[in-house]
Amino acid sequence: MNQLKLNSIIKKHSNVIPDSFNEKDSPCVIYNLSRSIGSTLFNYKQTVNDVITNDWKADNKSICKCSESKFCDPHHGHIVTGNLMIIENGKLRSLMCKGPKYRESRNTNWTSVLKDVEHNLKECQMIWSRKEGCDSSVLNEWYHKILEDVKTKIQLLKRKSSNRKRGIILHQNDVKTYLEQLQKDFVLVPTDKAGNNIAVVCKKIYIEKSMEELKIFQDSNKNASSANTYVPIDHDIKHHITRHIKYLKNQGIESIPEEFPFLYWIPKMHKKPYSKQRYIAASHYCTTKPLSQILTKCLKVIERQHRIICRGYLRNYGIDPMWIVHNSKAVHKCISTYNCKKESRNVRSYDFSTLYTSIPHKQLMKQLTWVIKEAFQNSKKKYISVYTSGAGWTDNPRDKTFALDCSDVIRLLRWLINNIYVTFGDKCFRQAIGIPMGTDCAPFLANLFLYSYEFQWIEKKRKEKRYDILTKFKSCCRYIDDLLLINNYDLMKKVMTDIYPEELVLVPDDSDGTSTPFLDLNISIKDGFISTSIYDKRDSFGFPIVNFPFLDGNIPKQIANGVFIGELVRYARACTYLKNFANRTRSLVTKLKAQFFTDSTLQRSWSKFCDNHILLIHKYGKHVLNLHEMWR
Repeated sequence: MNQLKLNSIIKKHSNVIPDSFNEKDSPCVIYNLSRSIGSTLFNYKQTVNDVITNDWKADNKSICKCSESKFCDPHHGHIVTGNLMIIENGKLRSLMCKGPKYRESRNTNWTSVLKDVEHNLKECQMIWSRKEGCDSSVLNEWYHKILEDVKTKIQLLKRKSSNRKRGIILHQNDVKTYLEQLQKDFVLVPTDKAGNNIAVVCKKIYIEKSMEELKIFQDSNKNASSANTYVPIDHDIKHHITRHIKYLKNQGIESIPEEFPFLYWIPKMHKKPYSKQRYIAASHYCTTKPLSQILTKCLKVIERQHRIICRGYLRNYGIDPMWIVHNSKAVHKCISTYNCKKESRNVRSYDFSTLYTSIPHKQLMKQLTWVIKEAFQNSKKKYISVYTSGAGWTDNPRDKTFALDCSDVIRLLRWLINNIYVTFGDKCFRQAIGIPMGTDCAPFLANLFLYSYEFQWIEKKRKEKRYDILTKFKSCCRYIDDLLLINNYDLMKKVMTDIYPEELVLVPDDSDGTSTPFLDLNISIKDGFISTSIYDKRDSFGFPIVNFPFLDGNIPKQIANGVFIGELVRYARACTYLKNFANRTRSLVTKLKAQFFTDSTLQRSWSKFCDNHILLIHKYGKHVLNLHEMWR
């Protein structure tokens, strides 16, 4: 369908749209993509939902043959790998190497395409004329001219297309048989930090690790003094789902899914010396989804208000308590300030271990209540109005607008935190500690929770007039659970327990203090000057990473331009020196060519990038403009 360029044909004939029409813009064509292969390959949801927990007691008979495989992980004693050489069927392996978002190319039935265009064009003609209050015949000329051009284009495409028939690999009998057997023994899941890579995990260890996390068969007397993150529920699941729906409808929230999220995990292949697990609550379709979306919009407004508060704090006291960043742009801004004076001497990053499952609910609500009240008080507004695409402050919400005052936001947030449930097989659990990854508002809850402690600690030190300490916290950037400090001289190691609650463990990097990775940047200091280059922890994975589309698939080819230019912009922002930019670009071009990007497409995109972003690459000098000559 995309080859027809139907949008261009429709726009070509916009001149025959009647002058009397109020709406003269040509209709826009929207395409539906075919299913990706991930919907067939991934079986983690079915694996989790099919678990009967009593079948997995300590004396269960489940066995696997992992120990006989060369892909067996020596630490786990089971197969946990991202190396797809484990897939013995060559056709399936080559398909999986293209990533779960890949869509197989299909044979084009041009007769069917023409019928679809005729039907949808006629339907558009009827709806459009009805909307304008006239007879559909006034658009006959428009309809016939478009259809004539479509028929001409189809004839041209028929002559150009090859007669070679493409078979859907996943429909071939040998592939289907092999995949069915593979899914009986293994769980196919995305890889952490590399979502377009498929990991293969032994089904036995996948289920057992999940049950360990949920402590399903833990002795009730064992570790009784330590609170469990997940608490099994006594009532039937339907009872709690019905309770959720009733409560949320009473709050004016409609269209509530009648499901709880299920708990699954993906392997952290970047963890050394052995992989670990990242547990996720699949909250895409669950009872709390609509409320979580509403609270996400509210928390965005509240965070923006605290940024305003912190800008005033910076003007008054010379230190910014807002450490939250959402991308590396804020880091570049901070670095540029230091590079003007060339006074950088120390840089270090820190990481909160198990942040999402460590936050006690009581502390979470206490700190977020403070954050919410401060935002409302500072805004001098009574309500947050929630709209389809966002939210905003107001004193007089419209009658049909969903609006929340300060107490409403706190009450709904408390209800959400106390009503986080997950299922695993035939069991259901309430999360009593922390926030499950996968919930819409989880990043905002974690960010604002940590921010509250950071702000309060800075305010405490300011009142104590400990400016000797505060001056070492002038350049802090935190992306959820990753923290970067410049010229802090490791003071954070001494005061971290004073800033954050004891339940949160802040782990420093193991560098010498002159270089550290943060987000997608590798940050280094030399002679007081900070330089940056691209950092990607996936570079150390023991298998090829899939992070760009394959153009031999069933996707619009125009996507190629955006992918290449987007990466070039990211590289140019991140790389201080031409050498790093050139090496990254060369590797990118090699990879894209292997994924059916053509030389002509890449050359055109490079020229467009240079024209539109000349100020970004000016720092590299004139030689950067000839970089494309090295690709040939």
